Amino acid sequence: MLEYQCVVLARTLNFCYWGGIAVKEKIGIGTIGVIVATEAEKLPFIEVFDEPDYIYDKEDFGYEVSTWSDYNNCKIHLMLSGYGEIAAASATQYLIDNFDIDGIINYGVVGGLHDDHFIQKVGIVKKIVHYGFDLSAGEYPVGRYLNQNDLFISPAEDVLPLAFLDKYPEFICASADKFVDAGEPKRKLRTEFGADICEMEAAAIVITCNRNGIPCSFIKAVSDGVDEGSEAFDLNVTSAAKACVEALVQFLA
Repeated sequence: MLEYQCVVLARTLNFCYWGGIAVKEKIGIGTIGVIVATEAEKLPFIEVFDEPDYIYDKEDFGYEVSTWSDYNNCKIHLMLSGYGEIAAASATQYLIDNFDIDGIINYGVVGGLHDDHFIQKVGIVKKIVHYGFDLSAGEYPVGRYLNQNDLFISPAEDVLPLAFLDKYPEFICASADKFVDAGEPKRKLRTEFGADICEMEAAAIVITCNRNGIPCSFIKAVSDGVDEGSEAFDLNVTSAAKACVEALVQFLA
């Protein structure tokens, strides 16, 4: 007989493990906030999940938030944050303050920092270095926050269950307000921080969620390789974002 075990991940985020496979209980998994940076990353979500039940208007609410009221017993609020750490932090806090969020998922495209990371490769982020935070004029290395024991920031609690996380490789993410160009700039991040990918929002989202006691998880897919830059990003952003959504569907479907 297969072992049946229920695990409460966060508030109402309840999962059951049946024969090692995570399945949601019929009571649902609560309310999930999904944050993406760009319209190109948002579109594949709409294609898969269909049009939202309701859209909170940007003029009235400050942000445009698309809501699916009951997607397989889960309420989803999707927000387009815009590029960068400040925009991402603001969007995360807005969702937490206004939508009774049980957990946040950030998906999106990233730059690959070594040759093993091909276009559309999907991974889970568990460690983030905010290399745009720099107190190196004092005694701290670049990326080190005063309340951190090391360079890396991790979610205090994951939204995604272990059975899901184990399906994908784990990325170390270098995050800052900078689009990193091809070649040496990317290799430098790899050398200095041991990072696998680079992007512009994850540090803000994990810090904001941790300070609010909200679980969060990150699904990322490579849009431009280590020797590629903005042209590859423009060419692959939609397909890489679609790969993220296809992974997300496994969690929500």
